[in-house]
Amino acid sequence: MNEPNKFVREYFIQTRKEIDTEKRERDQILNFAVLILGAIGFAIFQSETAQEFLQQPKALTVELPALVIITSLFWIRRKKLQQIADRWFVLHRLAERYFDKEDIEMMLEEIVLKKFLKRTYVRKDFFLNIALCLPIYGLLILQLLDGFHKDQLWRTIFIIIIVILHSIFSFFLLYIKLKNPFSQIEGD
Repeated sequence: MNEPNKFVREYFIQTRKEIDTEKRERDQILNFAVLILGAIGFAIFQSETAQEFLQQPKALTVELPALVIITSLFWIRRKKLQQIADRWFVLHRLAERYFDKEDIEMMLEEIVLKKFLKRTYVRKDFFLNIALCLPIYGLLILQLLDGFHKDQLWRTIFIIIIVILHSIFSFFLLYIKLKNPFSQIEGD
């Protein structure tokens, strides 16, 4: 194979640095989601008024936006992951140009690319999103257990629908396969 020129080497190094920056930004988004959840938990456990409020149907005005906020942060993380994947695909394409197939199989670019194609990173974020939403699901279910009356069957159905729809929506929003930018360009 031919030797990469100075531009290609510098491009490779710069792209790797950009990947590291994007990964740090993704981690900051996760930290923000955990912070939001922690703030909600702190408010609940520090105030009897908040605990009483969460037992009422109007608590949905806080619980639903919390689900939306956490899932939106994971959707942003997913978009960052696609940007990272795009860079890895480019690095892999460069490696294919300058190295033998046997050498490429030992490179990090090949390993990471395979994980992108198997949804490894997407799967982690999907399950982490659901895990961080579990306390809010718990609050919704607690509402049912504390205030359940036969005449409030609509409330039970509504909360069950919220949990199911949120889970399904999260699946379709976060679990979709990452795209290879070259297949879009080349029409694969």
